[in-house]
Amino acid sequence: MKIHQWLGLTSGLLVFLISISGVIYTFHEEIFNAVHARSMYVEPSDQQALPLDSLYQIVQDELGEQYPVSYVNVYKEQDLAWRFKAYRYNHEEITYFTWCEYDYVVFVNPYNGEILEKINHKFEFFQMVKMFHWSFWLRTDLGQPIVGWSVVVFLITLITGVIWWWPRKNKFKKRHFVIRWRGHVIIRDLHVVTGIFSLPIIVVLSLTGMVWAFKWFMAFVYIVANLSLQSPSAKPETQSVAGNTMPNAYETIYQRSRCLHPEAYSITVYNIDQQNNTIATYVKNQEQVYYDASLETWDATKGTLVNSRSYENLNRGEKILSMNYDIHTGAVLGIWGKILVFFAGLISAALPVTGFIVWFKKYKRN
Repeated sequence: MKIHQWLGLTSGLLVFLISISGVIYTFHEEIFNAVHARSMYVEPSDQQALPLDSLYQIVQDELGEQYPVSYVNVYKEQDLAWRFKAYRYNHEEITYFTWCEYDYVVFVNPYNGEILEKINHKFEFFQMVKMFHWSFWLRTDLGQPIVGWSVVVFLITLITGVIWWWPRKNKFKKRHFVIRWRGHVIIRDLHVVTGIFSLPIIVVLSLTGMVWAFKWFMAFVYIVANLSLQSPSAKPETQSVAGNTMPNAYETIYQRSRCLHPEAYSITVYNIDQQNNTIATYVKNQEQVYYDASLETWDATKGTLVNSRSYENLNRGEKILSMNYDIHTGAVLGIWGKILVFFAGLISAALPVTGFIVWFKKYKRN
């Protein structure tokens, strides 16, 4: 019991901050889309979209040469504006506000090139919540270990809590699973019962978070999921391509990628890799999840496919790791998964609070 109390007291504030920021971020896409609906949607048109290279230039003129476009999201749905992004990170800086030098998002009407909205994404609310949840607004290698070890302590606290809650001789009673809404036991029962019922989801959220925080844990998950010590398949090496970039390279490569994936929700076309003279595309097959995707590299001089790496071609361990984000956010189960994650996160944030109240009341009595 003492171990449970002191672990909870030492990690409680950080666990609360991690959990509540995760809760706020759960429905970020739905809220962001609603707030920016006028910029994200356009009137569908029978005419073809402008060439992607022309749109690139329009956005670049809007941003200025000091903010080169990084990539564009092109959508299958004809009523969606195309989303351009320009960003640069300096990973030698310590805090998010210094290592993120700039981050702009521009929504464009693909049929006439009209700039619908330009957002300073660096200070966008949900982006800031995400980076706080990710590493407490610190550089990843500094902040993530703090987040990760806080989660490890939280997991140990949960285990000791279950051990303390478990009845002797396995004789469970109704009071082990019911909140008694009376007197001084309300807070205690809220702490115990909500923790027990939400335990499986909270454990999954904790473990998937630890995958990003610790490379050794990511390797452990890979080995267990793959049931083998086999190394992940090597990523295809991109060879430098000689020659001049062909005219309308972005448009040509997008159209060829779309021919390979006609039903994909979106195709992200990245800025040309000047060193290798290649252009990368990220094919997102479904709107709600990221794991079902392909990463392709194209020759910018001929528009031919150099290499491709898709979810279907991954081994079991790689597939589990590629699903980690969608499991962590609940998106892998659709809207109901997000709802489960939302309420589990609320309970996770409440556990340190109710636990502190129980401890403080006992401390005052003694």
